[in-house]
Amino acid sequence: MSQKLESSQKHTVCIIDPVGRKAGLDHYNDSLAANLNKLGTKTIVYSNYQSEYSVKKFPFNFSNSPLFLPGILYSFYSAFKKVKVDRPDFVILHLFKPSDLLIWFSRKLNSINVRLIFIVHDVESLISERDDESQMRELMTMAEHIVVHNQYSGDELTGKYEMTAGKVDIIPHGDYLDLPSDISKNEARNKLELKTDAPIILFFGMIKPTKGLDVLLKAMQDVDAELIVAGRMRMNSVSDYSTWTDKLTAEGKLVADIRYISNERRDLYFKAADVIVLPYRKIYQSGVLIMALSYQLPVLASDLIPNKDFVKDFNAIEFFKCGDHSELSEKLNQLLSDPARLQFLKENGLALIKKNHNWELISKLFNKIICR
Repeated sequence: MSQKLESSQKHTVCIIDPVGRKAGLDHYNDSLAANLNKLGTKTIVYSNYQSEYSVKKFPFNFSNSPLFLPGILYSFYSAFKKVKVDRPDFVILHLFKPSDLLIWFSRKLNSINVRLIFIVHDVESLISERDDESQMRELMTMAEHIVVHNQYSGDELTGKYEMTAGKVDIIPHGDYLDLPSDISKNEARNKLELKTDAPIILFFGMIKPTKGLDVLLKAMQDVDAELIVAGRMRMNSVSDYSTWTDKLTAEGKLVADIRYISNERRDLYFKAADVIVLPYRKIYQSGVLIMALSYQLPVLASDLIPNKDFVKDFNAIEFFKCGDHSELSEKLNQLLSDPARLQFLKENGLALIKKNHNWELISKLFNKIICR
């Protein structure tokens, strides 16, 4: 695609995202860009992957790489130079945790009168132990509009940073309905060399203390099923969970794939599983939850406010008390022995996603901000 924004369009937008494919944001970016373009808002993406809508301007490597820091610094500077030439009306930035680099970049964009929209995924960082409040406060002042994915996040943001509600827009996280392949459950299990005659439970995504993996591992001691744990470690190590993983591994009940999971392998895991568990201790909005429902994969989640608010009037998720491994094992055993309930959750989950999280709806809400 052309890398230059066309001035003939009514509005122009650039989504700048260094995380991209490392955390599944490639689908978010491209879905938003595709639908904004349909509405006449010319939109391109600068990220770490190449697609119909994205220009690869950031390296695909992780923070433990010696090339990470020089690569990310150069890429942000390069992206700024491109924005300075193209002068889009808005730049959209994803925000998971504030940083000095993001503050510098936002200041540079403000200096050339580019209007900023932040998509705030986490009001408080779930991966940082430092106090980021002053940095977050500064970033909030530089944004013209702030988008959060639910009321819970909006209330916490406006309360913590004393912003007017009019600056914050609630726009749901979009679906992943384009992702599921046509492969069958047995085919996926065969490709992954998994058992085809046993229930399979999935834990997927970045592994960090707030994700509650230890709760699930404790619960699995009393569940007759195989558990797949797939994702990168963050802020802890495999040894932190060895008390439970050693026993499960010895019993043949654990498959641990602790690394970055490619899109292709992720598809196989979501297709192979019978249930996915989200035992989170804290969350603002879970992309894994939306992905699971898009795959028609039944969800058992901790009863956090954002999770319960997500389903609203839909009976689409099974819940257990946050942190209670005994209740989790009980709910897992009940769910795995109830095919009718599993099918009900599949159907209701898909209906919820189609109604409340479709990209046509979401792009119109973004475009309303852009056209104000």
